[in-house]
Amino acid sequence: MKDVKYFAPTSLEEALELLDVYGADISVLAGGTDLVRDMNLEFKIPGSIMWIGRLGLEYIKEEGGMLHIGAATRMQTAGNSPILRKKASALAVAAGKMASPPVRSLATLGGNICTASPAADTGCAMVGLGAEVVLTSKQGSRVVPLDAFYTGPSQTVRRSDELLTEIIIKPTQAGEGSSYMKIGRRQALTLAVINATSRVKLDAEGSVEAVNIAVGAAAPTLLRIKAAESALVGKKLTDESILQAAEITSQAIKPIDDVHGTIWYRRKVIGVLVSRTLREAGSMNGGKH
Repeated sequence: MKDVKYFAPTSLEEALELLDVYGADISVLAGGTDLVRDMNLEFKIPGSIMWIGRLGLEYIKEEGGMLHIGAATRMQTAGNSPILRKKASALAVAAGKMASPPVRSLATLGGNICTASPAADTGCAMVGLGAEVVLTSKQGSRVVPLDAFYTGPSQTVRRSDELLTEIIIKPTQAGEGSSYMKIGRRQALTLAVINATSRVKLDAEGSVEAVNIAVGAAAPTLLRIKAAESALVGKKLTDESILQAAEITSQAIKPIDDVHGTIWYRRKVIGVLVSRTLREAGSMNGGKH
């Protein structure tokens, strides 16, 4: 293996300076569950590594009516967070289902986002919750909707001089809930063959006021199924309306055959997951029955 430079900046300013200088030649290290594996297997050997563990980017807080989550927040922290369980339960559930306990103790939300896997657990949950991400460089910060952040497998709109510093999510309110579910080849410690997230807000009459539906492992990127969302708005959340949304989703996805599952299976199962997440999110108890 070639020699690799290692940096451990102690301030955001120092980190942004390193990104500005080294650009695409430097890889950001947070938990390391993807980067270190790739280096050990010699899939990817960067010229330089920058560890961001000293930048103060591990936090979960509510400010200005929004949830602010630091990019270096670990899965273990997110899965156990009382505020996420109450106000963004889909994310807490997804973080608790991701990989194994040792991996969750290291892996970070920002890392899971930037890896840009179409099957990412927390990525699917955050897209379904309508999350935005803050990208910061020496020139300033910009906010990008997470469903517009991904451009392909392992590809995003993040520039080489930018660092993903924060995730912003609007918390669920009264009459609103969220739900995340996945199907894998095993009951635990497995990648998603298909996954789905729903966020539902009902009005005083019980009609759908707002809804998000996201799916993963169903296309080159995580997807918002906006046609299914539009079909639900203004309607009661009934078996008929839910099945209609599930059918629209099944037709909208672009799955592939791979070692995890077939196109036929993914199209069949996604309707089931969307139906279940809509029903659970529509229970209005934070997404929990």
